[in-house]
Amino acid sequence: MKQEVLHDNLLNAIRAKVPQEENLANVLGNILCIGKEAIYRRLRGDVPFTLLETAMISKEMNFSVDGLLESVSQKSRPFQLKLTEFFNPLEIDFLMMENYVDVFRSIDADTYSECASSANILPQPLYQNYKFLSRFYLFKWKAQRDGLDSVKALHEIVPEERLVRIQQSLVVEARRVKDTCYILDNMLFIYLINDIKYFASVNLISRDDVQELKEELFHLLNYLERLAAKGKFENGNRIHFYISNINFDTTYTYIHTQKCSLSLIKAFTLNGIASLDDKTFESVKNWILSLKRFSTLISESGDLQRIHFFKRQRELVASL
Repeated sequence: MKQEVLHDNLLNAIRAKVPQEENLANVLGNILCIGKEAIYRRLRGDVPFTLLETAMISKEMNFSVDGLLESVSQKSRPFQLKLTEFFNPLEIDFLMMENYVDVFRSIDADTYSECASSANILPQPLYQNYKFLSRFYLFKWKAQRDGLDSVKALHEIVPEERLVRIQQSLVVEARRVKDTCYILDNMLFIYLINDIKYFASVNLISRDDVQELKEELFHLLNYLERLAAKGKFENGNRIHFYISNINFDTTYTYIHTQKCSLSLIKAFTLNGIASLDDKTFESVKNWILSLKRFSTLISESGDLQRIHFFKRQRELVASL
């Protein structure tokens, strides 16, 4: 669905809830806690409402996000594909990336929040502090989207500074969640190592680049093992790791905060299909939670399983 249709449907839903004698800009300003000029830019369509803003408005005014997308049947569920450009990004691309970080940034430290992912690719909040790993996923995204002829060698990829800041902010802000759970595909590191080996075999990743990736992966594994042993981040918020005994078709994520219930399905390596619909959220959440029955907990009490898992992953990385 085109962005302008979603915008028009949102405004129609808002106007249906706001009495005619009330000033629409004042009402929205009070809900979103932003200035009038920012509200007017959104009302004119110059700036789109963010996912978080849409969630806050729909929750406050008690209307369904599902209806905004004009579902053609009761079995249709609304999704929005976030096709972000990571090389030479425009302002709208940066805004879409920052919108996702804002979902975490908005979390109140005094309220309960949770986030869970069933992942067959390294979750971004875990690896985006690592320079070469972050570059590798940008590299792979570019190679798959535009072909090998269009992509630079890994060491030549230099992300925009604003992109790097957004990635680093995600790592920090995601830790605000009170309860985080990752269910990892048991083949996740095998997939990653195979990708690195392939691109090295076609001379798009140099031996020096492979060595940088190898060192970062060892550092990442050490960090993940410490997190799994403690079962919490440095700020005390909980984190749980499971290793699935079955493989996943893609990565599913849900985030629940006081202001927002968001579900995401990974697409095209770095992009995501997002939904604010309540029924979609419940479906994604139940799908992720059901995978625990096929998974092994390696956080805190699962000492033996945790030791064996990280030993196997280090052996994989050592094969690079």
